[in-house]
Amino acid sequence: MADLRESETLELKERWTDKVLEDLAAFANTRGGTCLIGVRKDGTVVGTVTDDVELQRIANTIVSKLGITPSIQVKELQGREVIVIKVEPIRGVVPYRGRYLTRVGTVNRDMPPEQLARRLLERSPQTWDGLSSPWDLEAVDKEQVIRFAQLARKRLPDIEPSEPERTLQNLGLLQEGRLTNAGVLLFARRPQLLFPHARLRIGVFKENQIIDSHEFEGTLWQQLSGAMDRFRQILRVRFDIQATEPTLEGLQRKETWEYPLEALREAVINALIHRDYTAQGDIQIRLHEDRLQVWNPGGLPEGIRLDQLRVPDHPSVPRNPLLSRTFYYAGLIEHWGTGTTRILELCKAQGLPEPEFTEQAGSFKVVFLKDPYAPERLRAMGLNERQIKAVLYVKEHGRITNREYRALTAISDEGARLDLKQLVEKGILEARGGGRSTHYVLRSIGD
Repeated sequence: MADLRESETLELKERWTDKVLEDLAAFANTRGGTCLIGVRKDGTVVGTVTDDVELQRIANTIVSKLGITPSIQVKELQGREVIVIKVEPIRGVVPYRGRYLTRVGTVNRDMPPEQLARRLLERSPQTWDGLSSPWDLEAVDKEQVIRFAQLARKRLPDIEPSEPERTLQNLGLLQEGRLTNAGVLLFARRPQLLFPHARLRIGVFKENQIIDSHEFEGTLWQQLSGAMDRFRQILRVRFDIQATEPTLEGLQRKETWEYPLEALREAVINALIHRDYTAQGDIQIRLHEDRLQVWNPGGLPEGIRLDQLRVPDHPSVPRNPLLSRTFYYAGLIEHWGTGTTRILELCKAQGLPEPEFTEQAGSFKVVFLKDPYAPERLRAMGLNERQIKAVLYVKEHGRITNREYRALTAISDEGARLDLKQLVEKGILEARGGGRSTHYVLRSIGD
């Protein structure tokens, strides 16, 4: 605690007042934090009363008024004793005098309504998709139920498509005559009348300018179908003729899309069933010249890290378990927690770079990359502009030598040697030959 400056996780108080309770509540609702009693706002340590009676009084006040148990210690700073009160972030929310606060920088602010709704759900064993909606069975599109029953026959052999009420009740989508939120998204005729943000958009971009945009509404099944149809319209495809037998009938045509359709399907399904439906915004899919990204509101559920998404059978914590379970019964997902690894495998099998998973500002994004040697990707790997120019040269000419590198970049022989060595160490180029015949060729990124 050498640097005594207030921050998102540190509050300084010259003496105890009830204002400390507000700070602790905001800390608990954000990332956790520490309050030092006996330190002025400018960081001057003045000390405070630290006897057992005072510590017990503070602890009892916090527990009774906030309902949380803090860590309370006495420490010596600059020769004076101060009280250190630390709280951890909690699941759910801690109210203070009827307000729900969050810490932003060095101040406490009221939690936005959509964030509060999410946090209140976290305190409850109920999930958003399991909450009852105001709609009843009259809102159900029975044709959607019949199509689902056909898909689910393998995993639900006793399903009866002619009994939609029983089917929805067994799936947990109809409770006491009311559709759950999941039931609305999956089987209602016009879900967007109740949930206007439950839609999906696909845009085509050229040099960051949008040149085409389509919006998909309806049930989640309809949004998935619409997205896949749109992919087939806007993505490039290569046809390869394969001969299985030396006859005309033995000729087979294989389609190779610029991005594996099955991988895109997994990404769209993940976005549909794992997005945060309490948040503003819709699912956005953007096709650029060198990449395709799938963005959805809602970060990873608590308990899952980005690095775990690349590990088979990583923990599965579905934000919307009813949606996930229904998609599973329909045969559209194999096992919970395997979608991201399947995406990686499908892209690798087609010789594409591994997609990137990112989480930012309460959202989640999957980025599919078409060209492992796109300048943006090379910059992200730490390459300088000379090295990027050389990689593009090798893409066009198949190889490069030290002499060609120097001519291309106007760098010294030693500089060229170091640049090329770094490209080899990063796994982008591979050295071939020896001595004066040494040259460099591309090596697939990720090999």
